[in-house]
Amino acid sequence: MPEYLIVSEVARAIQEATGASVNPRDISTLFYQRILRDDLCPIVGGRRMIPADYVKQVENALRRAGKIARREAAAR
Repeated sequence: MPEYLIVSEVARAIQEATGASVNPRDISTLFYQRILRDDLCPIVGGRRMIPADYVKQVENALRRAGKIARREAAAR
């Protein structure tokens, strides 16, 4: 069975991996804008359940939306 994370946990994981500040609201907005897939990340009990293997796609979507800097730019 796949491991699921909630939005704040995904934000924290991306922040730890990139060193960039990640706002959980930005992740939620990407779902509401249909940039991220609702069918893979259902809302259960008021919480969005995001599979652990979808975190990289969330990070990439945040980068494309300009919400976190590219690693090369952050390293300078």
